[in-house]
Amino acid sequence: MSTVIRVLILFVFALPLQALAGGKPLTLDQFIKEIEAKNPVIAVEKANIEIANARASGVRINPPMVGYMQMKDGSGTNRGYEISQEIPFPTKISKDREVRNLELETQKESSQFQKISLMADARLAYMDFWSAFSRLEIQKEKLEWLKHHIQITRSSSWSDTTAKVHLLEVESDADLLENEVITLEADLAAARSTLKSFAPELNIVEIIPVEPATPSLEIEKRKSSPAVALGEKELAAKTAFEDYKKQSYLPDFFVRLRSFNGNETSPQSQELMVGISLPFLFFWQPKAEVAEASAQRLKAEAELQKTKIEFETKLSSLTKKTESNQMQLKNLREKLIPRAERRMKLVRNLSTRTMEGLDQHKAVMLGLLDLKMKAIDLRIEYEKTIKEILKLAGNGLEAGVEK
Repeated sequence: MSTVIRVLILFVFALPLQALAGGKPLTLDQFIKEIEAKNPVIAVEKANIEIANARASGVRINPPMVGYMQMKDGSGTNRGYEISQEIPFPTKISKDREVRNLELETQKESSQFQKISLMADARLAYMDFWSAFSRLEIQKEKLEWLKHHIQITRSSSWSDTTAKVHLLEVESDADLLENEVITLEADLAAARSTLKSFAPELNIVEIIPVEPATPSLEIEKRKSSPAVALGEKELAAKTAFEDYKKQSYLPDFFVRLRSFNGNETSPQSQELMVGISLPFLFFWQPKAEVAEASAQRLKAEAELQKTKIEFETKLSSLTKKTESNQMQLKNLREKLIPRAERRMKLVRNLSTRTMEGLDQHKAVMLGLLDLKMKAIDLRIEYEKTIKEILKLAGNGLEAGVEK
C-alpha cells in the first residue's frame, strides 16, 4: 500500500465521527433551557410557590355569622336577627401571619434548592450522554484502525512466524473491540433516553452532543449553601410557629348582637353579648401543642447544624478533588495527547515490513486513542464532583452553563 493511500486512510479515520454522523447538535445550554421551559418538576415547584403565596395572603379570621330568628309563644310570633363574630387575640393574628409569610419564604428556598439539584443532575446526564457518544467514537476509530492494521500485517511476509502471531493477536483485539462497540452503543441509547426524563419534549433520536468548556467554580468565595439557607428558613418558620402556639394560652373574644322586632305584646328588644374563651383552664391542651412545636424547632436546629457541618467539611474535600482532576486533565490535554499526536505523525514514516514497524504502527495509534479515552474518564470524574458541589453550594459555573 502506497504512503499516500495510508495517509488518506489515516486522515479519514482521524475525522470525528460526529462530523460524519449528520445529526443535530445539542449544546448543554440548549438542553438546560429546554429543561427550564418544559420540565414538570420546575412546573410543580412554581405551583408550590403560588400555593404558598396564596396561603400567606390576607388575615385569617373566622367570618362573621348572620342568622334569622323566629320565636313563637302565647303572645304571638316575634322575629329578629343575630350577628356574631369571633375575634382572636391580636397577637394570634399577627403571629399567624408571620408564620405563613415565613412558610412562603421557606417554599421559595425549597423550590430553588430543588431546581439547583435538578439542574446538577441534568448537567451530569448530558455529560454522560457526551461521554457515551465520545467513547463510542473512539472505540469505532480504534476498531477501524485495527482493521487497517490487520490488512497491513497480512501483506507482510507469511514466512515470518512472529508476524503470524502478531496478526492473530490483532484479530483477537479487533473481535473483542467489536463487542465493546456493541456495549457502548447500548450505553449511548440509555444515555439518550435519560435526557428525555429531564426534557420530555426533546427529540432525542438524532441529536449529538457538543462538549462544553470545562467549568470552574469560585468555591473559595462560597460562604453559604442552598441547603443551609433552606435550613435557616425552616428554622425561622418553626420558631415562629412555636411562638404562635404559645398564644394558645390567650383568650379569644366573642361578640354577639341579637335584635327582635317585637309584636303586639312584646316591645322591640336588643341583646349584646361580649365574651372571652378560657383556654388556660384546660392548660394541658395548649401545653401539648407548645411542646410539639418546640420539639419541631429543636429538630430544625439540629438539622441545620448538621447541614452546616456537612457543607464545611464536604466542600473542602470536593474542592481538593476538583483541583486534582483539573491538573490531570490539563496534563493530558496540553502534554500527553499532543505528544502522542506528534508520535503519530512520525510513525507514518516507519516501514511496516518489519515487526518493529508493525508494533509501532499499532501501539502509537492505540496509545493516542487510549489517552483520549482517559481524558473522557477524567472529565466525567470532574463533572461528578461538580454535580456534588452544585448541590452543596449552589450554581456559579464560569463556563458550560448559565450562571
